Amino acid sequence: MKEMRRFGIHASDLTIDFAVGNESVLVTRILEQCAGNAEEGTRADFFRELSVGRRIERLLTLAADGERSAFSFPFHCTGCNQQLEFELTLEEIRELQRHADSIDAVAVEFGGQSFEFRKPCGRDQETWGAMSFADQSEAMRVMLGSLALKQGAPRLGLELIDLVDDAMDEADPLVNFRCQITCAECAATNAFSIDLCEVALAMLRGLQTRLIVQVHRLASHYHWSEQEIFAVPHWRRKQYLNLIAAGGS
Repeated sequence: MKEMRRFGIHASDLTIDFAVGNESVLVTRILEQCAGNAEEGTRADFFRELSVGRRIERLLTLAADGERSAFSFPFHCTGCNQQLEFELTLEEIRELQRHADSIDAVAVEFGGQSFEFRKPCGRDQETWGAMSFADQSEAMRVMLGSLALKQGAPRLGLELIDLVDDAMDEADPLVNFRCQITCAECAATNAFSIDLCEVALAMLRGLQTRLIVQVHRLASHYHWSEQEIFAVPHWRRKQYLNLIAAGGS
C-alpha cells in the first residue's frame, strides 16, 4: 500500500463534511484527500475502484493516526453481563485484507446451478447509496444482481441471496466484521458484529474536531488567522500548543 498522509493536520481536512448523506462518497473523499503525492494519484476514481474491504483497511490505518497499533471494542456477555473486550490489531486487519485481496469473485451452488459474483467496490457502494429501495430484500436483489458475472441470471430468491451474502462476508471479512469472545466468568461464547467503517469514520471525525480545537486555541492565544496557523508546520504547532497548555506567556 502506498503511504498516505495523516488526517487531521492540514487545513484541507477541515473541508471534509462528515454529515454527507452517502457514506461511500465520504470515504472516497477522505481517501483521496490523504493520498498525498503517491504514484497512484489523487484521483477519486482510483479509490472508487478499490474493493470495499481495502477501502476500510485504509480508512482504519488513517484512523489509527500513526499512534495506535490496535483497536479495542467493549461488549457485555450475553450470559452474565460481564464486561468483555475484543482487540483487533492493525497487523491482523492487514492480514485479513491480504487474504481477501486474493479473492476476486465468489461462487455459490444452488438448485443444481453455479452462480458467480464479483466483489463490490467503492463505486458500487456510491451507486447503491444514491438509490432508493422499497425494503431490504429489494436492495439485496438489486445489489447482488449488479454484481452477477453472468448476464441474464435468474431472479435472486431469498435463499440464494442469503448464500451469496454469507459467501461475500467470508471473502471480504472487514466489510461485515464478526468476532467471537468466550466469557471467562460463565464460559458463554458471544458473537458480535462491528461496523469497522463506522468506527473509522467516527475516529476521523474526532481528529477533525481536535484540529478545530487546536486552531481555536492558537487563534485565541496568538491572534493568528487560520491561514497563518496552517502556514506553521504541524510539529511546530504542537510545540506552541504545549506551551499554551503549560501556561507559557
